[in-house]
Amino acid sequence: MDVDLYRVFYITAIEKNFSRAATRLFITQPSVSHSIKQLENELEIQLFTRTSKGVLLTKEGEVLFEYLKQAFDLIDRAEQKINEMKNLQSGSVTVGGSDSTCKHYLLPYIQTFQDLYPDIQIKLQHGSTPQILEKLTNGLIDIGIVHLPVDQNHVSIKDFLDIHSTFVVGKRFQHLSKEKRSLSVIQEYPLISFSEASSSRKFLHQLFVKHGLDVKPDIEVGSVDLLIECAKIGMGAAFVTKELVSEELAEKELFEVTINEAIEKRKIGLATNKGASLSLATETFFNHLLT
Repeated sequence: MDVDLYRVFYITAIEKNFSRAATRLFITQPSVSHSIKQLENELEIQLFTRTSKGVLLTKEGEVLFEYLKQAFDLIDRAEQKINEMKNLQSGSVTVGGSDSTCKHYLLPYIQTFQDLYPDIQIKLQHGSTPQILEKLTNGLIDIGIVHLPVDQNHVSIKDFLDIHSTFVVGKRFQHLSKEKRSLSVIQEYPLISFSEASSSRKFLHQLFVKHGLDVKPDIEVGSVDLLIECAKIGMGAAFVTKELVSEELAEKELFEVTINEAIEKRKIGLATNKGASLSLATETFFNHLLT
């Protein structure tokens, strides 16, 4: 059935006059009359009763009008919602990342974005880099914040941040920060690191292997906050992203241990699914992250 016929009927039922309906629809009066007649023939029912002043709905016409009113109201609301999304007055963005990444790197961007677009909802989901990539693949998130490198063909990556890894200790092992140490010396002390599946732990392992050493952390934790606290109370030397402990270093709650071997900087990237188009809200937030 031609939806345009229903629209002509719907507007005519509202206006109760072919001439006014034609004006509103930007067509001629004969076109309105022809469309109504065509619809009545296809439905095999009379929809209007003609009067000297215009038209009135038949009982069958009233039933059809009530159903069409619901349909066209939904269409109007859908169009209004689309316009809101186009004007960034509505919409949502789901971002995935680790707790530490979200807390230290993402939240400032969310705050400035919400100042600009208060009606866009930002949703967060937690996960390690492998978990975030899986959620991205399954369409559960729009943007993933991941540690690089990432080798997945279906994922598009943009560089987001450079981060620097270092060893830190609490007051108990403060003497280690007095001069440069070698990795072999660090190895003699208890090591605190993230779990084996984490990108940070893999990076730590590669660092030691590169210099012919093996690393077996004595303490494994699942969060930056716990790692920091373990180091502060003297449980060992923690391998951590330096930017995440800047306050503790400034307040001398932690002390950086400089090593002879160079530690390459690491990169955090923004991941999106190549096979999915970004909504206007997501694209705007993505560009905001890159500014």
